[in-house]
Amino acid sequence: MADISGIPMPNLFQAPEELAHVINVLNAGGYGSWIVGGAVRDAILGLNPKEYDICTTATPEEIVESFEDTIPTGIRYGTITVRCGDSMFEVTTLRTEKGYGDGRRPDEVEWGHSLEVDLSRRDFTMNAMAYDLARGLLHDPFEGRNDLNQGKLRAVGIAGQRLSEDGLRIMRAYRFMDRGEIGVWLPDSELSDALIDNRAMLAMVSIERIWNELERVILGFNCSMILERMNRDGILPTILHTAIPNNSFEILSMIPADLEARLAIILRFNSTQEVGKILSDLKAPSKVVKRAKHLHFLLGHTPSESEKRIYRAVISDEVPTHKILREALGENTKHIEDSLQYPPSVNCLVDGEWIMQRTNLKPGVRLGRLKEWIHRIQIEQNISTLEDMERALCTIPWQHGEEDEWPRVLWPCPPTH
Repeated sequence: MADISGIPMPNLFQAPEELAHVINVLNAGGYGSWIVGGAVRDAILGLNPKEYDICTTATPEEIVESFEDTIPTGIRYGTITVRCGDSMFEVTTLRTEKGYGDGRRPDEVEWGHSLEVDLSRRDFTMNAMAYDLARGLLHDPFEGRNDLNQGKLRAVGIAGQRLSEDGLRIMRAYRFMDRGEIGVWLPDSELSDALIDNRAMLAMVSIERIWNELERVILGFNCSMILERMNRDGILPTILHTAIPNNSFEILSMIPADLEARLAIILRFNSTQEVGKILSDLKAPSKVVKRAKHLHFLLGHTPSESEKRIYRAVISDEVPTHKILREALGENTKHIEDSLQYPPSVNCLVDGEWIMQRTNLKPGVRLGRLKEWIHRIQIEQNISTLEDMERALCTIPWQHGEEDEWPRVLWPCPPTH
């Protein structure tokens, strides 16, 4: 039994068979066990939990002894991953914590037997609930269910203390404000002040974890409102190391949940080179950095009437995204839309051998650039036969001029890498 009273809610969970089995094994061993965290929160909101975390009075060693298939995921902090069938559950020993010298993890951890004490160290009231599956009881010592019903985000205990223990909780707070189609849940005044007062704690959090939380915020349903608040509270300038005008966020609602596209809009007042540095400093994946820079570069360009074919061939599958971004900025997208009728990629009809036979050029840079030139002509003139390619070659003054100045299959110029 828990050391705190419970509210009867026998039908809160339709527990998967594997989850019930893990709980039953722990209970049969004489240990207390409860579902905790996000699964309880989601169940109260009527959502189907995506994952289940369990806390227990069993020590890590006793958890390992109780199950055949375990992984010591975070054994130092009492967490063991239990594999049951095709499912995996994080099972964590009840604990108390002392000191947070690094602003991220406790200096000392002691195993405990008090569910109330364990819940009291958690971040927000909505995450400080536990459910006794065997008895159908909800344990809610900090009124998290009431906060859920009111759409309120509130820290457990003293907000400043909770955030000073772990700087990542600042980022988590903004992520939890976004409740999707339900809307935005605002923090109470104490937490609102603590988020601003403790923002320096972010310097003690690994940049990878900050990026992980920021990515989830940017992809959120209400990202425009959340990011604007983060900017106003000084959080974004702290982690991006650049000033972002508040009007950078209002049009994000017009952009689908596309991470790089939204990043391009958020950072649109920066240069493309600055965008690359900001995202690299955040340790964003290289493919995210590359695509965000490319889309950012495209924000300031649109094809002319005569460029539609080459534009479509070069920009290829990103043309629809380019159209969305330009529309969001209130720009004319007629030529972009018209270009969609053309092929998104066009392979060159000829190779270097074909060109060498007709020009006596030797392998090298000049040959490669001539191939690009004739390839561009093929795209622009919609050439589909070798005969027409040969006629096009005859029109090219390749015997003269510097090859660096010859037309290439590029639009409008190479993106900055």
